[in-house]
Amino acid sequence: MMKIAASTTLRYSRQLRNASFTSRRTFGSSKNTAKSPFSTALKVEDIDESTADASSSATNTTPENIAVQNNIAEAVQDFTSDKSKSGTPSPWAVFDAWGAGSNLYDDALTDAEMSKLEKEAVMIPMNEEERAQMPDETDILDSYDKLLKRKSSVHFGYPYNLMYNHQELYEFMKYSINNLGDPFVTSNYGVHSRQFECAVVDFFAKLWKMKEDDYWGYVTTCGTEGNLHGILLARECHPDGILYSSKETHYSIFKAARYYRMDAKSIPTLGSGEIDYDALSAEIAKNKDRPVIINVNIGTTVKGAVDNLDRILRILKALGIPRERYHIHCDGALFAMMMPFVDFAPAISFEKPIDSIAVSGHKMLGCPMPCGIALTRKEHVKKVEQRIDYLNSVDTTIMGSRNGQAALYLWYSLRKKGMEGIKQDVLHCMETAMYLRDKITEAGMTCRLNDLSSTVVLERPLDDALIKRWQLACEEDIAHVVVMPNVTREKIDLFVKELIECKEKHGRRQLARPDSPLARLTCNSWGGAGKAVAPTVGDFKSA
Repeated sequence: MMKIAASTTLRYSRQLRNASFTSRRTFGSSKNTAKSPFSTALKVEDIDESTADASSSATNTTPENIAVQNNIAEAVQDFTSDKSKSGTPSPWAVFDAWGAGSNLYDDALTDAEMSKLEKEAVMIPMNEEERAQMPDETDILDSYDKLLKRKSSVHFGYPYNLMYNHQELYEFMKYSINNLGDPFVTSNYGVHSRQFECAVVDFFAKLWKMKEDDYWGYVTTCGTEGNLHGILLARECHPDGILYSSKETHYSIFKAARYYRMDAKSIPTLGSGEIDYDALSAEIAKNKDRPVIINVNIGTTVKGAVDNLDRILRILKALGIPRERYHIHCDGALFAMMMPFVDFAPAISFEKPIDSIAVSGHKMLGCPMPCGIALTRKEHVKKVEQRIDYLNSVDTTIMGSRNGQAALYLWYSLRKKGMEGIKQDVLHCMETAMYLRDKITEAGMTCRLNDLSSTVVLERPLDDALIKRWQLACEEDIAHVVVMPNVTREKIDLFVKELIECKEKHGRRQLARPDSPLARLTCNSWGGAGKAVAPTVGDFKSA
């Protein structure tokens, strides 16, 4: 045991030398050629000639292509009766890398090191004879450390901020910190971090303009738990309500509908990933006899699209839906943490008639364990609250035992970064995403970036080795890069170089079908045409 502990300490020291708490703020240099993070203009290359030739005859005539090019909505899917999967795949189901800083560690593990991480090597021995045939725990952990360091340095496809340093908190890992029960009602268990958890909840209540004494929230295990809690409250407030959410919604929303046996509608989307507002309006109008529960995406999983909350509220008003007949949950896993720090961005605020927000803590802030924050109106929580004598507290959360370490780490990150530090991280992400978009476009490949987003969507490379190396998240014929504070321009330059080499060696991705995700990258709802050709602008003075 002493040997393992010593190795762990050494490993922390090595990692800390290569980690930085604050983000790389390279966007302020004279080499920065990216546009303002608030610009909406996009420069996009169209799909190459071979792709166009292969699909032109079909795409010019099929109903699917006509729908894509003209933003004609698909039919609304009745999720309750249609058991096919709705929502998008989890973007965190494969890698959960530890912070690697801005350095690139490209040394591959040897065969001997990789063998220490195979199933037979890491299995738990049942007797001393089996133990004698296995590598030492310290050797296994050293190989694992090297693997994580390498994977973390080329971590592009999933929304984790790996730039953090929590060295000051390592001492507290020896304690079993458990915030069981309600965060605002202390239980008999004394080893907790409730004071830090409440401080985190208070911060987000202020950030999203919630009145004091009107809010309730807690630190969750992840964004999914926040969504499960938000939709549960919606169901309790409106037992016969219908849940409406876009088909590009994170899968946890439709998981909640299954768990709670709710009727749900999977609403079609525009090419950019936003919900189709006309389709939403039409579907609500069909079911005006039942309460409306809407999940608003503050950044979709694959395309980073932000649903227009104000437009949705106008739809409800136009349809004559009174406030007491609708409930709005906002899934803001990544971008609800970013939008308050973007100038001129639409406000995500409880001053508007919304009911709950869920956000992830390990994404924008950065944390070594998955976590999140759920915030809602206090009046809604009363509908699920139950007194538990065993705890000497009340049951209001999804989980019973809750990770008190997560609350402590979130509190520490918020205190150290402060509002200005978070804003600098957000600006880095937005500007660096535009740098990546422009680099891929200049390389002659299809690429898109939504307004208010740091998710760069591109045609899926044909080389799976490149996809695995950079851990790109893919959906059919597209892939994406989520630009986080640990993604630097130096890494982007290397990535684009390898992307070009892949294109030259393997060619470019063909359309999977006429209305595939790649085909939808040419849709004008992104804010630009399919080709990198600017529309003609009339000169008023000479006209």
